[in-house]
Amino acid sequence: MHEVRDQRGFTLLEVMITLVILAIGLLGLAGLQIIAIKGNSFGQQMTVASTMAQNQMEQMRRGAVALASSNDAVTDQNGITYTRQWTVTPNTPNTDMNTVQIVVSWVGPLGSGTEATRNITLRTIM
Repeated sequence: MHEVRDQRGFTLLEVMITLVILAIGLLGLAGLQIIAIKGNSFGQQMTVASTMAQNQMEQMRRGAVALASSNDAVTDQNGITYTRQWTVTPNTPNTDMNTVQIVVSWVGPLGSGTEATRNITLRTIM
C-alpha cells in the first residue's frame, strides 16, 4: 500500500465538535428570542394602558366627561381586561383647581408562568 499525503478537508471529529458549538450558540439565541417576545408583549400592554389613561385625561380636559371620580373596564383584542379608575380632588392645590389621578391596572403574565397585577398612573391639575 502506498501512503496518502496532502489530503485536504475536515475529519469527522472536527465536524462533530463544530456542530456541538453551533448547537449551543443557537440554543442561546432561542432563549434570547423568548425574552424579546415577552418584553414586546409587556411593552404592548403598557402602551394600551397608557393610551387609555391619556384618552380619559383628554376627554376630561375637553369637558366631554363630567369632572367626577369614577371607573370603567375595557378588554382589548388580546383578551386582557384593563380597569381604569379616575379620582378628582376638587380645589386642590388651590381654589378653582382640580387634581386628577387616573390609574389603569391589569393582570399580566410574569416570566415564570405566574401573573401579577400591574398598573400605570397619570396625575395632572386642571
